[in-house]
Amino acid sequence: MRGLKILKEIVLVVVIIGVIAGGIYASLSYFAPGTISDQPTKTQTQPTIKKKKSIQLVAVGDSLTEGIGDGLQQGGYVGIIKSELKTKQTVPTTTQNYGIAGETSTQIDQRVRNDQKLQQALKQADVITMSVGGNDLMAVLRQQMLNLNEADIKQAQATYTTHLATLLQDVREHNAKAPIFIFGIYNPFYLYFPKMTKMQTAVEDWNSASAKVIKQQKNSYLIDICEQLSKGERLTSQKKTTTKATSDTSSDKNNLIFTEDNFHPNHSGYQVMADDLYKVMMQQKMKWLYR
Repeated sequence: MRGLKILKEIVLVVVIIGVIAGGIYASLSYFAPGTISDQPTKTQTQPTIKKKKSIQLVAVGDSLTEGIGDGLQQGGYVGIIKSELKTKQTVPTTTQNYGIAGETSTQIDQRVRNDQKLQQALKQADVITMSVGGNDLMAVLRQQMLNLNEADIKQAQATYTTHLATLLQDVREHNAKAPIFIFGIYNPFYLYFPKMTKMQTAVEDWNSASAKVIKQQKNSYLIDICEQLSKGERLTSQKKTTTKATSDTSSDKNNLIFTEDNFHPNHSGYQVMADDLYKVMMQQKMKWLYR
């Protein structure tokens, strides 16, 4: 019995020594010169992200792009966004304004298809902005201002969305990469004719239909200006709710609308447009600001 006990102790000691020796050997092998673990760790270098040396913004559209109503004569939202990009992003910015007052979506598209100067500008653009749709809707509203026909508006909306999709596709023929930022429309008569709720509904539905088309287009984004420009800066900032008026007109004045025509934005209105544009642009900055 005593001999068996001694044998077990010897075996145990041998096992322990073997385990220790194995650990030492593994450690020496792991840290020995020339092994994989001894080689310098290769770190993956991240590509350096730099801002572009300059930005080219091309604006296409109707009177809102042209800047009609800007009392300070600074080019409407196009001139303001140029200044904001230079100031806030410290990047030289060039803008080209191809806005023409009164044009519908089909007329704008005709220029995209036929104007070689515009086509060349689009090819070189880092950013493309667009105002479109207001004149398409107004063509219907002018005919039915006092008796709006919902069916006619729906038909005009369907026609417009088809034209808008074609317009965006034609722009893409000349530039497949630059993000396109498209302004929605607004109701300049919202405060002056509060009982004309059908008009506001028509504008909101128009924007909703446009949003669906824009969402289907690659790298294209809607800039929603409807609430601010329809209600005016004062009402929007104070978050007032619309109340029922006792007459068809209201004494409230929209201080974002040009007083000489009560239709186009004034300089403050264009500032709102530019601020909203800048916000959405910066959400997509990797697609146009950096190289």
